[in-house]
Parts: sequence; structure tokens; C-alpha cells
Amino acid sequence: MYMLWIWLAVIVVCLIVELVEAGTLISVWFSVGAVAPFIMSFWRTNAAWYIFLQVLVFGIITTLCLLFLRKIVLKYFFKGKQENTNLDIFKNKKLKIIKVNRDASKAVVKINAIEYTAVAEDETKFVVGEEVEVVRFEGNKVIVKKI
Repeated sequence: MYMLWIWLAVIVVCLIVELVEAGTLISVWFSVGAVAPFIMSFWRTNAAWYIFLQVLVFGIITTLCLLFLRKIVLKYFFKGKQENTNLDIFKNKKLKIIKVNRDASKAVVKINAIEYTAVAEDETKFVVGEEVEVVRFEGNKVIVKKI
């Protein structure tokens, strides 16, 4: 009988954790995996092998949900959602080139006293002192275009 309460607690706690960390879609699958053992616990068998079977069912269902359902749910419910960064405020801003590499294909720009590698959107060459406009950020590189 006590396993009934344990599985119910797992379901509730995992749902609360998922609500607190909204959008991660990880702990919700643990609560889904706990539903089957919760139903199994109504048979009121506290034999060690039956408790092991409940834990095994919980592990299998949770693993399958994490491996397969998470990707599907993220694809259909969160499609087109792009994470914004604090650097997004610099899109379309003008910056000056402060350094250029030997073949002038990459340059260095300074944003808030931090130097970033700048790459041209259209493969043009850079010159020190010229102004460029920020198009987007890819990792730690700034994609720019000449003005």
C-alpha cells in the first residue's frame, strides 16, 4: 500500500518541478513513467519482486518517453521558438572594425569592451576603421555586412 503513495508523490513532485522549470520537458516524462507503477500498486502486493517490477516499468516507460516523445513534443509544440540572447539588442547596430586578419576575411569588433570575431555575410574583405552593421550572432562570431 505504501508504494501507491510513493508513486503518487513521484507524479506530483515531477509535475511541480516541470512547472517551475517551464519548457524543459524532462521531469514531465518521469511523472508519465510513474503512472503505470501507480496503477500497478493498487494490487497491494508488497513483495520485493513486485516492487522491483514497478521500478523496472517506471524506468522503461520514462526512458522511452525521454528518447522518443520529447523530440516529437518539442518539434510540434515549440516549433519556431528561438532563444534570445542579451546580444540581440545589438542587431542592426553599427560597429567599427578594430583589427583585421592577414587575408582580411575576418575582423575584430568591440561590443561593450569585449572583442568578437566578425565575419562578413557576403564574403567581402574588411579594412580597419570601416563601419559595419550587425546582422546576427552565430556562437561567438558576429555576422556583419558593410554599410
